[in-house]
Amino acid sequence: MKAIIYLRISDDRTGLQLGVSRQREDCERKAAERGLTVAAIETDNDLSAYSGKRRPGFENVLKSVKTGKAQVVIAWSLDRLQRNRRDELRLYEACRDQGAQLALVNGADLDFSTAAGRFVADALGSVARMEVEMKSDRQRRAAQQAAAAGKRAGGRRPFGYDADGMQVRPAEAAAVAAGFESFLAGMPLGEIARVWNEQGFVTGQARRGANAGQPSPWTRSSVRDVLSNPRYMGKRAHKGEIVADALWPALVPEETWQAAQAILTHRSGQVTPNAAKYLLSGIGKCGVCGGNVHAGANARRGVRGYRCAESTGHFARKAEPVEEYVAQVIAARLSLPDAGHLLTDSTKADLPQLRAEATALRQRLNSLATDFADGELTAQQLRAATARINEKLAAAEHAMADAGRVDVLGPLIKTKDVRAAWDTLRTSQRRAVIDILATVTLHPPGRGTRTFNPDTVSIEWKLA
Repeated sequence: MKAIIYLRISDDRTGLQLGVSRQREDCERKAAERGLTVAAIETDNDLSAYSGKRRPGFENVLKSVKTGKAQVVIAWSLDRLQRNRRDELRLYEACRDQGAQLALVNGADLDFSTAAGRFVADALGSVARMEVEMKSDRQRRAAQQAAAAGKRAGGRRPFGYDADGMQVRPAEAAAVAAGFESFLAGMPLGEIARVWNEQGFVTGQARRGANAGQPSPWTRSSVRDVLSNPRYMGKRAHKGEIVADALWPALVPEETWQAAQAILTHRSGQVTPNAAKYLLSGIGKCGVCGGNVHAGANARRGVRGYRCAESTGHFARKAEPVEEYVAQVIAARLSLPDAGHLLTDSTKADLPQLRAEATALRQRLNSLATDFADGELTAQQLRAATARINEKLAAAEHAMADAGRVDVLGPLIKTKDVRAAWDTLRTSQRRAVIDILATVTLHPPGRGTRTFNPDTVSIEWKLA
C-alpha cells in the first residue's frame, strides 16, 4: 500500500522547520513499521489549521486520497491534520469514499471503512477542536493580563531588543532612534529601509519559498511597522490600544513617537512633501491663485522648472535660482542668535506635564470601562465621558507631536555652519524643514525677465 505523509507546524519562529523535520522522522519510521511505501510527503510550515488559512500541503493530501494515489495518510497526530470542522469533514469524506486509513504516530490508527472507525475519528476530532479552543481562550486571557502588566507576551524578537524583548541591543537601538529622527527630518520610509539594509540589519521575519529560512530585508512596510509600534516609546499595546507602561526600556521619547504617528496618520495615502523629487513640489504656493506648485518642463530642454499646478498660465520659471534663494533665506534664519527658541516653542505646555496628563487620561478610560462593567455607568454616560476624555487625550498627543516635529530643526540650528549642514541634507529632509518653518510662495517673474528677482519669491514664517 502507498502512503502520503503530512507534516505541519503552526509556529515556526526560527524559520528552520525543526518541528517539521522531527515529525518527518517519526512518520517515516511509522511507514517502515507498517510496511508502507511513501508516495509523497506534503508540508505546511508555520500555517495554523485552526486559523482557516489555505494549506497547500493539506489540499495535496486530499487530492492524493481522492485519486487513489495514496491509501494511507500518515501524520504525527490528529491535530496536525485538522483543527476545524470544515477540513475535518473534507478529510473524513475523502477517506470514507476511498476506503483510506489514517495512521497516527501519536494516536490510534483510524479505519474509515467501518462505522466504528468513523465514530472514533469523529469523537477524536471533536476533542481536538475543544482542546485548541480552550488553549486559544487561555492564551487570549494570558495576553490580556500580560498587556495590563506591561509585559511581553511572546512573538518574534522585536528589532532593537534581545529575544526576551527586554534587553536592548545597542546597535539596533541606535538604528531605531536614527530611523525615527530621519523620518521626522523628512526621509521617506523606503530610504530608511535602504539605510538599515546597507547597515546589515534584517527583520525578524523569515523568508519563504526559494530563500526559506533566510532573514527578510527591510521594506517600506516593515519600517512603518517599527515606527508605528508603541513599544519603542516604552508603552504596551494590546489589540491596537495602548494599555500600560512597558517594563522594557524605551528607545525614543514619547513626543518623538507621537510626532511620527502624526505624519504616518495624517499624510497616509496623500502626496506628501517627503515623497516628491524636487524641493518645492507640493509645498510651494502659487502667488496668483494660492494653489500648489509642481515641477514642470521649461522652455529649454534639460532645465528644471516650476509651474502652478492649477493653471499653466499663472507662471513658469526656472527652479535652480528659486531653490538657491530659498536655501539662503532658510540658512540665514536658522543662523540668527534667536533661532534656538524655535526648538522649544514657549506656547507649548511642558512635555513631562503633557505625558503625565496623557497617562492619567488613558487610566481614566480604563476606569470608565470597569465602572460600566460594574453597572455604575449607563451606556449613554460611558459614551459621553469617553468622548470628552478622548478629546482631551487627542489634544495632549497633538501638542506632543508638534513639539517633536520642531526637533527636526535641531541638527541645523545646533551647527556652526547652517548652510553647509543644509547642503548635506537629502531633498526630502530639506523639504521637511521648509514645511515646518515657512510657506514659500512663487510669483510670476514678469514677461521677458531673464534675471532672478528675489521679490518674486515670498517666504512667510510659520514659527516666529
